[in-house]
Formats: sequence, structure tokens, C-alpha cells
Amino acid sequence: MERKLSRGRPREYVPEQALMAALGEFRKRGYTATSLDHLSEATGMARPSLYAAFGNKFEIYRKAVRYYADESAARRNRALFDEPSLGKGLEDYFGEIISAYISTEGRPLGCPVLSVISGEAAADPLIGAELAAAVEKTDIQFRRRMSMAAEAGEISADADTVGIAAMLAGLQHSLALRARAGETEPELSKIARSHIALVLKAAGYSGVAAPRD
Repeated sequence: MERKLSRGRPREYVPEQALMAALGEFRKRGYTATSLDHLSEATGMARPSLYAAFGNKFEIYRKAVRYYADESAARRNRALFDEPSLGKGLEDYFGEIISAYISTEGRPLGCPVLSVISGEAAADPLIGAELAAAVEKTDIQFRRRMSMAAEAGEISADADTVGIAAMLAGLQHSLALRARAGETEPELSKIARSHIALVLKAAGYSGVAAPRD
């Protein structure tokens, strides 16, 4: 008499954990070198399950980055926008950035966008658009912060807030590259402090903000 084999229940997964595991593979290997087999092993999900849950490889990457960005945005926004002092806010913000660019084991990860997909951006329009959006978002947040500082009287009224914002964004991009190349957290922090000091000097930073309503 034949015995019927019962099908095992599909393995359950937590979407957020799966996305973070997938992003870890992308950050470790780079976009092109990360295969679906790598993602399957990291998430514990079979390839058909990955497709069903998140889509193709690019969609897995994009969803993972957006979840990561949403999770980290609150900390970075608090550091940059809630701190009344521009100098302290920039110091705290770049501290958060540097911590995110290096794993808890000291592995050089870099930025989950700039360090992962920049090499593919010129050849793939979708990836290029994703990279351009990330760069623009960084520019916008620094422009907003510098405008706030100008309105509060912390920096010179005629300071080039757009140019200074671009300098700060450039610092963030440089830190991502340096972290990926293996520079340590103390080395990156020293670079950030020096750059911030130059930016504040160029902006005519007074260190005193008008009281907020």
C-alpha cells in the first residue's frame, strides 16, 4: 500500500528581516556579484519564494534599500534637524552616517546605495535613476538644513546655502567611498570633523541660533 507523502508547510519568513538579509548581501558583494542564490541562502527563502514576495533582483534591492532608509531616517533627521546648533547637528548626523557605513564587526560596507550600484548606473537606466534619486535626496536635505541655519541667523545671510549643501553632500559621498575602501571609523570621523569645520567657516557660522518659536 502506497504511503502518501504530506507536503511540508512553506517556510515562514518575516519580510523586514528578509530584506535586511538581502541588503547585507548586496552591501557585502556589490550589486552585480550578488546572485539570487546568494539572496536565497541569506534570507532562507527559495528563489521562487523570493520572486513571489519581492520581485526580481532589482526589486529586491530597491525594496531593501527603501526599508533601510525608512528605518534609519528618523535617527538621521533627529540629528540633523532637531538639534538647534548647526555645528552639533552636522557632527551628530555624520556620526550616524559613519556608523552605518561600517558593520558591527568592522567590515567596510559603505553606503547601501552609492557603494553598491554606482558601477552599474551608467549601463542600466533603472539603476541610474535610483542612484540619481538618492543623490538628489541628500542634496535636498542639506539645502533645507542650511536654509534653516540662515533663517536662524547661525550663518551669514548671504552664505551660498546651495553650494555649501553640495559640499556636505560631497563629504557624505566621500565617506561612503572611503569606508568601502577600508578606512576605519576614527579615520572617517577625523575627516568629517575637519570638513565640517571648513564648511562652517565658509558659511560664516556664528554658533548662535535665534530662539525657535
